[in-house]
Amino acid sequence: MSFQFGRFRLGLRTIKTALAIFIILIFTHLFHRGQSAAMIAGVAAIIAIRESYTATLHASKARFIGSALGGFLAVVYYFLYILSHHNFAVQVILLPFFVLINIVIMDGFDLHPGLVGANATLLIIALTITETDYVIYAVNRVLDTFSGVIVATVLNTALIHDAPIDKMIKKSVKKEQEEKK
Repeated sequence: MSFQFGRFRLGLRTIKTALAIFIILIFTHLFHRGQSAAMIAGVAAIIAIRESYTATLHASKARFIGSALGGFLAVVYYFLYILSHHNFAVQVILLPFFVLINIVIMDGFDLHPGLVGANATLLIIALTITETDYVIYAVNRVLDTFSGVIVATVLNTALIHDAPIDKMIKKSVKKEQEEKK
């Protein structure tokens, strides 16, 4: 399903993406999660919404695992950075090294759709973390990503042709038609 306006097209994936952002903004507002949570969840949803249910599940899994890995590496980085008394040389060496590790692990497990998000999570947490709440901050960012991925997956489950719910409905309709014959 799409609408064409000259050279511009409005497709179902675009509509689902906007709807995901709408839902995320409502939930983050209702639960007082803040703008940062909305941003992280929104980016996760944008990355996870794909053209098919299967692709969405793969991207969602990759995005969540990547976020967890990036969050973990950011916490390890931050412990080492604190131990070095915030030494810039340690930051310049460790952050690129952890990005390298992140890429190698994500690639090794064929989680390419989550690669950018994994490193974004690593860098966002490592470079914006508060000095007293680093573990809680990392956990919250991973949970924010998870909420965005869940919204994307639920939307694609309800609004895409190869989703399980769509197959169940078609099977039920077909069964009813056969029973009427």
